[in-house]
Amino acid sequence: MGTEITLPAITFARVAKELGVTQPALYKHVSGVDELKRLIAEHIFLSWALPAPSADDSLPTYLFGFGHSMYLLAQQHPGITGFLTRRDDTTPSMVDKIAEHHREVAATYRLPRATAQWLLSTIAFHCVALADTFYATRDGAADHDTGDADREFDWGLKSLILGSLRVLDIDTEPPRGWTLRRPRIH
Repeated sequence: MGTEITLPAITFARVAKELGVTQPALYKHVSGVDELKRLIAEHIFLSWALPAPSADDSLPTYLFGFGHSMYLLAQQHPGITGFLTRRDDTTPSMVDKIAEHHREVAATYRLPRATAQWLLSTIAFHCVALADTFYATRDGAADHDTGDADREFDWGLKSLILGSLRVLDIDTEPPRGWTLRRPRIH
């Protein structure tokens, strides 16, 4: 129910009404709207299927899919970005899921865990912040008329991935189709 309302539109009165209970009854289960939003954000994130790393994919290809997944998470769930980027709002269950993902990626691509953590966090922060900024509107609803923005996002994500791998001194070839020619800049 909370995921249909969207996090920015959550109010205690609205949730109580949707559940068919009184606000005092709802207060018996949660302390206030901030806790309610945190629980909804946790549910959204824990239900989100992060792409599983596979040795069949190159590291850049995997990171590109991961970046898109994070972008879609923020796009489809307005208001979740803060719960993914601010440590005070991230729940222990969310931290556990993130840490497990870091371990899986580190093991699959034979990376030190700290390297996988930095790489995935850098890409995730970039993608959710960009989706949150680009798709944000005054009423919290997503604007899906993206035009060329999706292609520009792809170029930016590819550049971020290749640049990050270079900074980490991870030698890898750009995947097939990731041309190195410069995109048209308006």
